[in-house]
Amino acid sequence: MLPLSHVLELAIFKVKPQYVAQVPRLRAALRETLKSFPGLIEYRAYCPMGDDRVFADLATWSSLEHAQKVALAFSGGDPRFCEYMEAIEELSFMSHLAPEAN
Repeated sequence: MLPLSHVLELAIFKVKPQYVAQVPRLRAALRETLKSFPGLIEYRAYCPMGDDRVFADLATWSSLEHAQKVALAFSGGDPRFCEYMEAIEELSFMSHLAPEAN
């Protein structure tokens, strides 16, 4: 069960053709890297059901501040993310989302 206060980070991206077979290995490394940052609650990876190369990553963070620190490290060229970044051909969507208040 998710804590009452959390943030979802959703990234949808297309992988370069030569990296498709490597995605499971790259994601295993990404998962370990994300665990090294404070605030990670859960990371889930989604794969295309067809022949396209569009993947999605969904991370749950304990706060927006934690999520933003990782996003800045990623976009800032942190070497821990370089191999994963190299595999991405195009980032279609990336955002932080909060649960709707009831």
